[in-house]
Amino acid sequence: MAHCYQLSINEREEISLGLAQKFSKNYIALSLGRSSSTICREVNRNTANGQAYRAVKAHYRANKLTHLARKSRKMDINLPLKHYVLEHLDQLWSPEQIAKRLKILYPMDMAMQISHESIYSYLYVLPRGALRKELVKCLRYHHINRRIHGKSRQKSC
Repeated sequence: MAHCYQLSINEREEISLGLAQKFSKNYIALSLGRSSSTICREVNRNTANGQAYRAVKAHYRANKLTHLARKSRKMDINLPLKHYVLEHLDQLWSPEQIAKRLKILYPMDMAMQISHESIYSYLYVLPRGALRKELVKCLRYHHINRRIHGKSRQKSC
């Protein structure tokens, strides 16, 4: 019953048909082999103002949101921020120091603020090559791979 992938267009059509036939969300979930919370979230996310659930619209919206989630990184979009971060990494500042300094210098400008974890992830997502090697050498610990710090959440599936 535990699936770890997005709903397909066929599953969305089944949800739409089930709702049109006045089946409960629990019944639809059982028939699809999905969690009832998945179906509830899907229906709530894609119905508004008393309108009926539409599978094609829901699928289009899900695909659109998936592509938006893959948007560019903040440092790729904001060139002054990228320049500041790279310049200070070159001066052997740590990502923590850079993030804290940016918060002090730009307290009201969220576009010029970035977390130290975002700086690390930016560096470690770069393709292997001369630039990445050079930037990783600027870090205090020259680890080739990065372990994400902070609270770890385990997926249920």
